[in-house]
Amino acid sequence: MRLAFLSLLLLAAPVAVQAQTPVAPVAAEQPVDPALLAKAQPIAALILPDGTMEKMMGPMMQKMMGPMMDSMTKMPIREFLKVGGIAPERAEGLGEGTMEEMMAILDPNFRKRMDVIVNTMMPAMGRFMGRYEPDMRAGMAEAFAYRYNANELDQIAAFLKTPTGAKFGEGFMQLATDPHYIGRMQKIMPDMMKAMPEIMQSSQAELAKLPKPRTYKDLTKAERDRLTALLGADTQKAN
Repeated sequence: MRLAFLSLLLLAAPVAVQAQTPVAPVAAEQPVDPALLAKAQPIAALILPDGTMEKMMGPMMQKMMGPMMDSMTKMPIREFLKVGGIAPERAEGLGEGTMEEMMAILDPNFRKRMDVIVNTMMPAMGRFMGRYEPDMRAGMAEAFAYRYNANELDQIAAFLKTPTGAKFGEGFMQLATDPHYIGRMQKIMPDMMKAMPEIMQSSQAELAKLPKPRTYKDLTKAERDRLTALLGADTQKAN
């Protein structure tokens, strides 16, 4: 189970790198001016043309994942275990062995397995995301219409109609997978992994102020019946 977690962590971490800011709770959608939306839609179409997500999640992401995984597997295994929840003091008692060294003993084909997962999962994810590009463009257009006024949208559109602007717009979404950008992100991965336990602990003091979640025995009969109806099973067995 621990090995499975570590393998998933290796695959998930590069995605986490791209999310440089915490995701805020989705606020209620604000209405946008239809006239501004009409100006924003062509802009969104240039920035997110058909096939963008498949390109990003397919060949581009595959090229990115290999070097990033190489970098991560050379980190001491204790850093991964800290992120997995092991007490820092216990992790510090471990040696300097790396994931690469450990897997060479436990699973000599580990890297090949990861390559197979990446080379099949990423293109599949790209195809999945590609189906939702129209929704993404619609949301992007609404965001532009909400954030910019008519004059600003006209200026953006005019720039995107120039050769330089068209090149910028079409490649903007793909900047996150550019090897120059990714190379910089790779360099922070070891430090980020070391900082994760402290980052995760930053919320512990506030969480400790909240009441603990209730268990099955704390519920009223009505609440138990409602929970059983929602789950379609006896929740006491899963408590």
